[in-house]
Amino acid sequence: MAASNPIWSVQDTLYGCHDLWSRLDIACKGKRYRVEIFPENFIKSEASFNVYKRFLNGMDDDQNGESTSEDFYDWVVTPLLPILAEAEEAPPSNGQPFTLRDYLLPETCHYQLYFVNDKVEPRYDHGDGESLFVPGLDIGDFALPSTWGKYTPDMVQQCLGKNDYGYSKKPRKVSVDGKLCFLKEFHSRRGFLRELETYKKIEQRGLSRNEDVQVPQFVGVVYVSQDSRRVYGMLISLVDCENLTLSCALRDKVTFAQIKKWEEQIATTVELLHEAGIVWGDVKTNNVLIDKNDDAWVIDFGGGYTQGWVDKKHRETMKGDEEGLFKILERLYAGHRNGDEGDEAREEMAAMREG
Repeated sequence: MAASNPIWSVQDTLYGCHDLWSRLDIACKGKRYRVEIFPENFIKSEASFNVYKRFLNGMDDDQNGESTSEDFYDWVVTPLLPILAEAEEAPPSNGQPFTLRDYLLPETCHYQLYFVNDKVEPRYDHGDGESLFVPGLDIGDFALPSTWGKYTPDMVQQCLGKNDYGYSKKPRKVSVDGKLCFLKEFHSRRGFLRELETYKKIEQRGLSRNEDVQVPQFVGVVYVSQDSRRVYGMLISLVDCENLTLSCALRDKVTFAQIKKWEEQIATTVELLHEAGIVWGDVKTNNVLIDKNDDAWVIDFGGGYTQGWVDKKHRETMKGDEEGLFKILERLYAGHRNGDEGDEAREEMAAMREG
């Protein structure tokens, strides 16, 4: 019987649209598989080469780059699945719990993909001893508050479910000093610094101690190593929500009482942030979490904007926040347009417009 497909994830991607070279670092079963593709690897395989070029060019597309990347990952990994399925899992040393270090620094195998007569062939690369990518971002001279924790990967324990591999999925739910946290990795230095600066303001202006501010608590940052200036990510208190966003919650039937509660929590949080001179930024229902107590939490201060939620010219401004908040209210009350509840909903929307 054929082995089932293993769990895998892409840790890092590099590619060049001009030299048509690409490299993927794939995590699976406690090992990293570095896969490279060069133009000369296509031998009598013009059709495959054209597909490959479309992927590389498509990943640079601002509108569809993310979906193209996912398709490219599947295209690269599919021929490797038999190899990954037969590989033995590399357990953590001495039976210790999986840490972030296990995910970042596993044993590495090198492969190249060749295409011969449009048939793909993964080939083990015996001679590649090149060092792995250095994760994280350099935050320069950004001053971290003394109250923030400073951790290294070996101090961050992964919280794994049954049959989860500690190396194959990016750690999100983790534990530090016995506290459950969400680990957020960044790929944009600008977004990372903006989020750090926002949480710094939240703490300095006393909002982290205000129970009406529905924002996760900042726990600390994770450095790549003890003597490194590079930061892998940040730790915030875990919102126990099973990944339920407001967008997802509104797909189910919700009561008017729930809607009123969420509106009050979100609007109050944004109002208090604005009073402190803090802008949320990328306002949308996907950046609100609904926890198991039915409370709404505002997340993601990395900046930017989402088309259809905030006008581009108002991105990362209080006016942009107000535009996005109004659209959140529209979504909240969309199913309550009739009867007494509908009247109240219209009053809420009118008040929001005037405000």
